[in-house]
Amino acid sequence: MSTTTLPSGFEDLAPLLGWNLATMDERRDRRADSPMEDIDAFYHAILPRMDAILEHLTTVEIADDMDPGSATLLHLALSLCEVAPAVEQFFEPTISYGYDTKRFAQGPQ
Repeated sequence: MSTTTLPSGFEDLAPLLGWNLATMDERRDRRADSPMEDIDAFYHAILPRMDAILEHLTTVEIADDMDPGSATLLHLALSLCEVAPAVEQFFEPTISYGYDTKRFAQGPQ
């Protein structure tokens, strides 16, 4: 069993590691299946740390073989991108009476 790592200085993000999701499909499903309270909590916890996260990510090469701590920060940042519209625009995990986003397929990997 592997453990998720965070770079030094980002240990405070450990409670958010449930949003450390590597694929768009995983992030989309997590948003769609989460109560709005959980989405709001993640959004408001990660948003103030985004400047530091992005600053860190500019120091590493974004690649499949990047170090695990930096990959975790990248995944958390991408999860913020996934949940931001739910918090800022729709005020719900998915759009009521909208297209079922789980029907979108990321394609072969």
